[in-house]
Amino acid sequence: MISFFRQKLLYQVYAIIIILMSLIMLLIGYLVLQEQEQTILSVMQTQAQTLAKSIELVSADAMVTDDQSFLVEHNLNVLAHSPSIRFIIISKNGQDALLTRQGEWRLIQKLPASIQKLEGATEQEVILNDPYAKKPEKIYYYTYPLNFDGISWGWIHLGFSLESLDDAYNAIYSEIMMIFFIVFIILSIAIFFLSRYIVQPIIALSHASKKMAQGNMQITLDSTRQDEIGELTRNFSAMAESLSQSQQELKNSNFILEQKVEERTRELEEINHTLDERVRIEIAHRREQEQILIQQSRFAAMGEMIGNIAHQWRQPLNALSLLLQNIENAYDTGRLDQAFINRVIEKGTMLTTAMSTTIDDFRNFFKPNRSKELFDVSTQLNTVLLMMSASFNDNRIETELDLEPNLKVTGFANEFSQVLLNILNNAKEALVEMQKDRRLIRIHGYQQGNHMCVEISDNAGGISEKVIDKIFDPYFTTKDEGKGTGIGLYMSKVIVETNMHGKLSVRNDQNGATFMVCLPQSNEQGTK
Repeated sequence: MISFFRQKLLYQVYAIIIILMSLIMLLIGYLVLQEQEQTILSVMQTQAQTLAKSIELVSADAMVTDDQSFLVEHNLNVLAHSPSIRFIIISKNGQDALLTRQGEWRLIQKLPASIQKLEGATEQEVILNDPYAKKPEKIYYYTYPLNFDGISWGWIHLGFSLESLDDAYNAIYSEIMMIFFIVFIILSIAIFFLSRYIVQPIIALSHASKKMAQGNMQITLDSTRQDEIGELTRNFSAMAESLSQSQQELKNSNFILEQKVEERTRELEEINHTLDERVRIEIAHRREQEQILIQQSRFAAMGEMIGNIAHQWRQPLNALSLLLQNIENAYDTGRLDQAFINRVIEKGTMLTTAMSTTIDDFRNFFKPNRSKELFDVSTQLNTVLLMMSASFNDNRIETELDLEPNLKVTGFANEFSQVLLNILNNAKEALVEMQKDRRLIRIHGYQQGNHMCVEISDNAGGISEKVIDKIFDPYFTTKDEGKGTGIGLYMSKVIVETNMHGKLSVRNDQNGATFMVCLPQSNEQGTK
């Protein structure tokens, strides 16, 4: 073993592979960290945009009427429930800006120059020092323009702490370093034995060639390998035997013997040259395969869960905002009675429960051995419609419901509700973009053989034939940047086809798109 380690060729091959592997792993680690940092910043941008729209929606009337007491109370409440928010500034054109921090507020006549230059017609985001902190602190800064009835009114400025970004980044960095260290150790051992496997026959051939050069033709080589090296060894052994016979036969003819030795030596050099080229190609091929495998195992799923939760929460949060606005409208019009409050509380409780359930479902999404349950399809559908009723009413969207009685399926009720919510929300957004006079969503539930099917159709004009085959791909979206993650329909397809063994498909009809969800009915429930 010691003599084997002294072989220079083994050291050279092993060192080259280790160096290349280290460079590849460092590059992959750098790319993974960059991708994860962008993913976390994207999540923060989504959170900031959602919060800004929520403040705009809830405080719109107070902004227009300069009701500063309401703005201060609402912003302090937001800050109290969100420790990661450092400050909220509401800046109106030509007037003092309202600054709200944790437990305090004040009016500011002039904003810092670093903030003023971000007040434009579009949303802005940047990382800068907190101008209002006692100690220097980097924050994620987000500016959202306020427009009422097409008039530029002012801006909402939000400052977020970067502690969560730093913690997440450090955690990812530690995990990547630990994994890369383990992978490095394992690959180092594997590469050592691989190098030894490749190089040892070459070393044996080198020693054999030295013996031949010294005139010793009694050479014994291992020729059991069934690859090119084994074939080369057998050829080499045959050549040595042939040379030995020639030496005995032509002992008295040195001139002829020298010619044959030179000829055999040239053949050997050519074979060695071919062998080196084959070894180089094989090593490059193996290195390429290792790189592909490592790239395919990166931590893409870590950001995907956060994006899904943000995607699923957007609709309930909008509905909650509308409920709060309805309370104010009811109070102004004198309709705020106990029955109205009870209805609002019931809807709000249902929305928050659904949001909590979404967190639990996505947290347990990849866990095995989750129990299935027999659930009623109409109940789940009505629950989703109730969650979206405020948004539908606000956008003048009608719904037509046609369900056969007694449609029941054994599966995951909450995940099924998420599928319905994704499809209905996409239909709503398509209808709003089309600006039709009559916006209609039809829902038809029926039994087909031993399957239960739900068809959801809209009259928004359908999906472009160029992209209809891609809408279930992960991260594919036709929405503007920042308005969609492209994973809602992908996750819906995973839920229906992987978790519930059904089928999710889409087609274009005369007036728009139709999504069809078909799920198998279990034997225990029959075909009622």
